[in-house]
Amino acid sequence: MTTGVGSQGESLRPIWPHADALITSECRGLRFNGKYADVVALSTGDPTALRPTIDEETRKRVATLPAPRRDTALILGANGFLGAHLIGTLTRDPSITRVYAMIRPTDSQTVEQRLQATLDQYEISVDTAKVVFVEGNVTERRFGLSKERYLELADDVGLVYNCASSTDYVSSYLDLRQDWFVSLLRTLEFSITHTRKHVTYVGSIGAHLYQRPEDFRRADSWWYSGYAQMKWVNAALLGWLSQSDTYSVTLCEAPYILGSTQRGLDPGRAYSFWRIVEVAIAVGAIWDGPGMNYVPVDVICEVMARNATSEQPMTRLLPSNPEDYDHSLYADLLGLDLVTWDEFFGKVADLVGTKFAQTMLGDNIDILMRKVHKPEAILPADHDASWCDHRRLFELYFSTVKLKDMAASA
Repeated sequence: MTTGVGSQGESLRPIWPHADALITSECRGLRFNGKYADVVALSTGDPTALRPTIDEETRKRVATLPAPRRDTALILGANGFLGAHLIGTLTRDPSITRVYAMIRPTDSQTVEQRLQATLDQYEISVDTAKVVFVEGNVTERRFGLSKERYLELADDVGLVYNCASSTDYVSSYLDLRQDWFVSLLRTLEFSITHTRKHVTYVGSIGAHLYQRPEDFRRADSWWYSGYAQMKWVNAALLGWLSQSDTYSVTLCEAPYILGSTQRGLDPGRAYSFWRIVEVAIAVGAIWDGPGMNYVPVDVICEVMARNATSEQPMTRLLPSNPEDYDHSLYADLLGLDLVTWDEFFGKVADLVGTKFAQTMLGDNIDILMRKVHKPEAILPADHDASWCDHRRLFELYFSTVKLKDMAASA
């Protein structure tokens, strides 16, 4: 049995002998052990099932290409909370000359209007002279572009930031697969089309919920969701490719991405974190557990930008609060009682009912948080962590977020 991708080169045979490897139409240079290798890996909890090999012709071709240029960037998911902030970060960087913002137009808004609405919502400063709009969709072949436009873009881009995703905690992995696993394959194919490009993919620490075989057999829920499974699959693939000499990739595992250190504005109730804060305020208490791992949006953007433009980008980032804290901070800032987990769950169940409490909080969200929100922070060695003032930041966040009155609506 071969070992798939190696740090000094790529194996050319299928991972399992006697198996016909498939070259996907979306990423022609990668061979897998089957058409549904990702589904096999997820259903068995075995990332080696997703271990790719690289086509010999592709390996030789890419080996002749120069290193990725570092003065132009393409942002996939440019109109999202993270993508729009990343546009601001990159356009303010004097070493960046062009930032291509890929946005899907709608029937009622142009791509320019959609981006401007997001910039206004989060008060993001952007050098618009550097922005080039691309009407495209990462979930379509060639990003929905003509062949000519696709190749023009492939020739000019040096850095790719894949911020596109769907924070859909209801759909299954199979529902999300075509859009978000296959779109990663498209991004990887783009990264070695005509020129070599460095890809930064934004993953999620929610993928760490899947650690033991039984985790992969759990029924889907808000926590063990198709979204988290998708992030696990994509992280597994990039983990193998990070050992390759052909693909230049960084997996950036994101914790909760909250508002910037100066504005404090984020999507609010779109985050399960803020919904938990809502119920904590409604019941006047929060459990005595660890504070969640988080990163301000301007910090993660700066980390991703500096890493990708460095001479030797790190293959894995986990930009997170480098100092621990706990829920006593929330209790102090919000005037809440600090209680045990069982007491907190009981109070929430009395307010909204046991079934909804179990849906929102899981069997024990305290255990899940301790599993997912790891204390480690993987940052560039020269990263300035002086931003990490938990009290100042959460005073800012609690003063800007718009929450629902759960007590009144219960």
